Amino acid sequence: MTKTSQKAAQQCALLEMADELLTERAPWDPGAYAELYDRYLNPVYRYFFLRLGSRPEAEDLTSQVFLAALESLPGYRQGSSFRAWLFGIARRKLADYYRLRWPQVSLEQVGNLPAAHEPPLARLARNEQLRGLAELVAGLQDAEQELLGLRFAAGLSFAEMARLLKRKESAVKMSLYRLLERLERQLEAKDD
Repeated sequence: MTKTSQKAAQQCALLEMADELLTERAPWDPGAYAELYDRYLNPVYRYFFLRLGSRPEAEDLTSQVFLAALESLPGYRQGSSFRAWLFGIARRKLADYYRLRWPQVSLEQVGNLPAAHEPPLARLARNEQLRGLAELVAGLQDAEQELLGLRFAAGLSFAEMARLLKRKESAVKMSLYRLLERLERQLEAKDD
């Protein structure tokens, strides 16, 4: 295990310990739930925005997730990953959303979000790369898009993804790495 992966594993463990303490207090301490909300608001929102490409819909589903989490908190099992539990709720909300409406999702909109202090030429190059990547990602199966969303938009660890997807951690890692290698090859072939 590399130093970077060891440090990431330690940070993940510390985060889970802090989450556990907060979830114990959250049913009677609004400040504890507010800390969880602040910690996971952006990852949940990014997950929905990546999948939907719409700010209003991503905001709406994000609020639904946190309301459902607050209502379901008494049923949360201490000792399990709060983040994986929360993204389980997010996945169910997304499935409900798709059952009600089936929009066309454009990942190109993700590339239109301005990066802080990015020079115009660099932004143009990044947008061109993102357009190519968005085309490739749009052609992926839903399960493959879900892997990308959980890892990169939601920021889940491989262990959390494995719990959520009910797969072995090694299988999740292998699937994601193979998918990334395939996307990289396809993107390079497009550039040639």
